[in-house]
Amino acid sequence: MIHRKILSLLPAALLWVPLIFFSLLLSHNAMLYFTHGGEYGILPEKRVAQQDIFWNVAFYIHLPTGVICLLSPIVLFTRRFFKKALDLHQVMGKIYVWVTLTLVCPTGMYLACYAKGGFITQVGFMLQGILLAVFTYRGYQAIAGGDKVGHFHYMIRSYAIASVVLSFRILHILFFLLNVPYQDNYAISQWLGLFGNFLMAELIIFFIEIKKSHSLKSQSI
Repeated sequence: MIHRKILSLLPAALLWVPLIFFSLLLSHNAMLYFTHGGEYGILPEKRVAQQDIFWNVAFYIHLPTGVICLLSPIVLFTRRFFKKALDLHQVMGKIYVWVTLTLVCPTGMYLACYAKGGFITQVGFMLQGILLAVFTYRGYQAIAGGDKVGHFHYMIRSYAIASVVLSFRILHILFFLLNVPYQDNYAISQWLGLFGNFLMAELIIFFIEIKKSHSLKSQSI
């Protein structure tokens, strides 16, 4: 019985443990931009962009709000959390929606115009921002209309698009080790991460619905 329970938790653990680890690692690295000055990370490559005051404002808003966008769904998707602390779930959910729609997406799309990797990569980052805004807003619309299932599905999609930032970096390192040219690496990593995460979200939703239908059938027997 115990072994069966452990096995049932294994798929979720294989998904969430790496997600939490890389989210915390990326969040830590993002905060280092506030303590290490202009020579840290991508900043030495952005000398021209740094002369644009709007780029600087967008960049330093995007960093902390992106961390909120990346980390808060880890708590929001915890089943025990939203069953036993619904009020807190609602407050955190509203913060996630507000931060994502008013800060993360606008600043991210502005920064996309300066992304390395050329026009194709810039379009990829721009599309990521648009999809994140659309799915987040549709998720909010669904719960406001009392559609809990639609809300759950759209927020899965929203988080999948938000976490492209993780997939992109993992793929970027992988293709770097495979000696893929730098410009191509950036474009491939962005688009592959975007489509891969979207596909993963749809598969998760599909299997959740399959499991739910099997559960309903077994209860009716």
